[in-house]
Amino acid sequence: MDHDKNLSLPSLEELGRQVRLIRKNEKLSQKKLADLCECSHVAIIQLEKGTGKLNISTAWRIMNTLGLIK
Repeated sequence: MDHDKNLSLPSLEELGRQVRLIRKNEKLSQKKLADLCECSHVAIIQLEKGTGKLNISTAWRIMNTLGLIK
């Protein structure tokens, strides 16, 4: 397996800003996005604020739902 050594992941704060922007553009409430991602709305709130802890599976579900994963 060939790994990209220059892989750059966004900070939690940057990811939260992207999620909020896309969510608002799609006219989704935090609760509706949480339902679509099968996570708590608190996780969405914390992500958008850049606070709290977010496990990788929840982050993946949110990013996948919003089309941030190719």
